[in-house]
Amino acid sequence: MKHLTAKYNEPIYTSSILDFYFRDVRAGVLDIETTGLNSSRNKFILGGLLDFQNKTLHQFFAENRNEEILALEKFAEEVSKLDMVITYNGKHFDMPFINKRLRMFSMKNCTPYNLDLYLVLNGHSPIKKFIPNLKQKTVENYMGLWQNRSDEISGGESVELYNSYEKTGNKQLGDKILLHNSDDVLQLTRLLKVISKADFHKAMFHLGFPAGPFTVEKIRIDSDSISVSGTQRKFNMDYMGFSFGDYPAEIRLTGKTSDFCMKLPIIRDSGLAIIDLESVGISCKPFSIYPSYSSGFLVLEDHNKKNYMEINHFIKDFIRLFMENL
Repeated sequence: MKHLTAKYNEPIYTSSILDFYFRDVRAGVLDIETTGLNSSRNKFILGGLLDFQNKTLHQFFAENRNEEILALEKFAEEVSKLDMVITYNGKHFDMPFINKRLRMFSMKNCTPYNLDLYLVLNGHSPIKKFIPNLKQKTVENYMGLWQNRSDEISGGESVELYNSYEKTGNKQLGDKILLHNSDDVLQLTRLLKVISKADFHKAMFHLGFPAGPFTVEKIRIDSDSISVSGTQRKFNMDYMGFSFGDYPAEIRLTGKTSDFCMKLPIIRDSGLAIIDLESVGISCKPFSIYPSYSSGFLVLEDHNKKNYMEINHFIKDFIRLFMENL
């Protein structure tokens, strides 16, 4: 197995909206190569990971199929150091593939939060109206990044090259596979700025976001409550409570399944869904900048129009407060 490292010397895209969700989160960009799409019978052969904290690109390359376990184990160890990975279609392919192969070898799942840029663009950006498809290379070209890519092969061609490399050990073939993977990782790092072309608060409401040691996965506003559920990302704790101080909140953490669920009462009035921040015990000051805030009350929904930023902000602050008082 080869473990290659390289320094990334370009600035990494930042913005206020990224800081809103991911401040103090250790993040990186991930992409994998496999011998096919079926994780039950195909092999993990190469994992690329750019760690933003030390700006180092790691590649773990199984030079033959027998080295899959070692390459996968070392790659998973590196991924597990992160709180968040940025992928392109990673929720549907990369992370499920990695975790299925890990389970097959009786190794622990990788559980960082996954920001999947493909899902952000597919569901929450108008740019798909202007380009023929949402393949990563197509979006790179739209964002003016075509000149940064050196490799000229596809994922399917990478599989064919690997089959030849495994038989011959030809260094040039191996280098082409590694270049294809590294270019995907580096280009995806540059592509992070595409979130400026999306309704990112809406995307986070629907796709989920990290909140302290949890990953919020589902938010639902009902007639008399807002429900939040997801996974415990950093521990497996059991907890059951029906109040938070004097606030009648239902909160459940299940260690066996690593999930959590919170159900918090809201006020319904004249088509509005309102949360009383003062009764919850949350500081009102951070919310005073919103036009939907007034006198300790925050409007989460106005006649079925959701205020996504305010909802997500409230959930993040409530979880932070809950953990401080746990």
